[in-house]
Amino acid sequence: MDLQVLILDYIFTERAGVIAFLATTIYFIFQQNKTLSTMEKELVSLRDKVNRLVNRSDDTTSDISSLSSRISNLSGAVSDATTVAEGTKKELSMLAEGINSETVFNEAIDLARKGSSADDIVAQTKLSKDQAETIVRFHGSKV
Repeated sequence: MDLQVLILDYIFTERAGVIAFLATTIYFIFQQNKTLSTMEKELVSLRDKVNRLVNRSDDTTSDISSLSSRISNLSGAVSDATTVAEGTKKELSMLAEGINSETVFNEAIDLARKGSSADDIVAQTKLSKDQAETIVRFHGSKV
């Protein structure tokens, strides 16, 4: 019985309590260290993911900038093509007017050669009186 009493006295002494407290504290610190290590690994993984997203964002921004530049260039080309098309349209219109005028003058000359008067030519071709008289003078029949 003396042995049991001695063991119980030893367990309940201050030293044993301090040793138990230190062992518990060391175990708690060890567990906290493991948790901290796991959290650090997760933070590193998250940082890598965020960096990849930032790189993708930068790449996307660069692509959008490139597309914007290409669209701007295409817009300039379309503007140039529109200008050329308008110029061609004006030239065709002027050419058509010239052909129309030439046709009207040819008709007036034919009428003058057939003996029509200046008034008849004005009525049929809508030329001015002066133009019709000039055509009759130069191309009218010499009777």
